[in-house]
Amino acid sequence: MIKFDVKVEKLKNSEVEITGSIPFEELEKFRKEAVEKAGAGIKIDGFREGKIPEKILIEKIGEMAILNEMAEITFGYAYVDILLMNKIDAITSPQVTITKLAKDNPFEFKVKVAVMPKFELADYKKIAKKEMEKKTDSTDATEEELDKTIEQIQKSQKHIKEDGAEVTEKDLEKDLPELNDEFVKKLGDFKDVEDFKNKLKENIKHEKEHKQKESRRLAILENIIKETEIDLPEILVDSELRKMIAEMRDSIGRMGLNFEKYLEQIKKTEDDLRKEWRADAENRVKGQLVLNQISLDEKILPDETQVKKNVDMLMSQYKNAKRENVEVYVSMMITNDEVFKLLESQKV
Repeated sequence: MIKFDVKVEKLKNSEVEITGSIPFEELEKFRKEAVEKAGAGIKIDGFREGKIPEKILIEKIGEMAILNEMAEITFGYAYVDILLMNKIDAITSPQVTITKLAKDNPFEFKVKVAVMPKFELADYKKIAKKEMEKKTDSTDATEEELDKTIEQIQKSQKHIKEDGAEVTEKDLEKDLPELNDEFVKKLGDFKDVEDFKNKLKENIKHEKEHKQKESRRLAILENIIKETEIDLPEILVDSELRKMIAEMRDSIGRMGLNFEKYLEQIKKTEDDLRKEWRADAENRVKGQLVLNQISLDEKILPDETQVKKNVDMLMSQYKNAKRENVEVYVSMMITNDEVFKLLESQKV
């Protein structure tokens, strides 16, 4: 274990600053490793790459380059112990500043790192129970919804005129295909018009139930967030904003548009989007932190078999994705769903 001496100071926005020093003899333990690392890629006539004698290498790159490598290696080994011994739950890579580095002197440094915010959850079960007790609209398909959906299907089947020209919106309003047994059988596995209408009603009902469920889940989470005070690390908000912009860039790209040109058309910059979306990004981060904490308090863990099944499915679709990243995403989504099921169970 590396010897070190550190002092930890709590900063705002769930960040901490670690001021510390490591005796020079600890750095000396890694001199050989540092020389090999510093010499990698260096080419000197008469010597094989990676086999340059230390004295010749120092004449080429200087002693300070070796010291920097020694400090970096030593800090890398010490950092984990620093976090563990001081119970620092770091959620970002450390921002390290070297304040003193000289031969035969202690290596001194400052580190700033964001930590998982500590917060007291609101009474989430009480909040969920109150939301679940609210009356909801019927999810049964109305005749108007059924007729409108059928009309959209009829229009979708009328793509071209008899002369081969494209159909205009005005054309779609007239001469729609007749709704009969022959027509619905071409659409799928339907016995007749009545069977088609019954299954369509079921689909409409399922869609309305899904929207109602998502709306209620969002309301529960928003109310828990409102009653829970969280000091958000800036790094998490920035990360969420980057993700939101990446999602928009991907969406614009799928439409065949250039993202930069799209921004020009709407007369906005990425900074404008970040400012506009900041509140939404903060809510997203708070929401996930709340769900994470509930899962910890309630000891909710994702089913490993279900995780593997979903990961395998996604990996077959996105072959270039990193499996470990997909596993984290799938585990989070399954855990979130289990947390919401718990909240939804809070009924009279």
